[in-house]
Amino acid sequence: MKYFLKCLCNFANFKGRARRKEFWYFVLYSGIIIALWNVAWIGFANSISPQTVNQYLQEHIGVDALFVYPIIYVLLVFPFVMVVSRRVNDTGIPFHVFMKRIWCIIGMLAIIAVLTAKAVAFFRNDNDIDFEVLIGRYAIPLLIVPLCYFFYCMVKKGTPGDNPYGPDPRINDPIENARKIPRMDGGDSEPHSSDKDSDPFAPKR
Repeated sequence: MKYFLKCLCNFANFKGRARRKEFWYFVLYSGIIIALWNVAWIGFANSISPQTVNQYLQEHIGVDALFVYPIIYVLLVFPFVMVVSRRVNDTGIPFHVFMKRIWCIIGMLAIIAVLTAKAVAFFRNDNDIDFEVLIGRYAIPLLIVPLCYFFYCMVKKGTPGDNPYGPDPRINDPIENARKIPRMDGGDSEPHSSDKDSDPFAPKR
């Protein structure tokens, strides 16, 4: 939950680096919140009839349902874009290069979809063919390619040590350090080098 709150607090910060744990915890809790929001919205709509939801909101809140329902998505989209930017920075890829690659892939696949639809219409000798249906049929499956590239960048391990976008977020992570429980005797959690090197079978002096 702390990583999710960290992303919310950095909703306008696209600089720096974000480890994989930070990104995927944000995705996890965002999915839970969106699911609960939809369940609550469906329950609210069913309790007063879906036809009267808009009228109810206009009478009691003074806004249209079109502005109320997507509010949770608007609140989460900015932190999502920012954490994606920091996650890409962690892998050493500039965010603008990442976006160019995504759009180039989508553009090439869109051109392939259009040419495929035209080729199908030509070979079928059908001038009344619905191009929107054909483009949708071929373009939507091809979107899997940029999604796979996006997923690869999100699961890719970050560059070890410092990079041009900042220090390694896996080193001295304040959230991870807060989870460490100190020893009762006040010593360090890690054993000293002298303890590691000592021979337990050596005779006592």
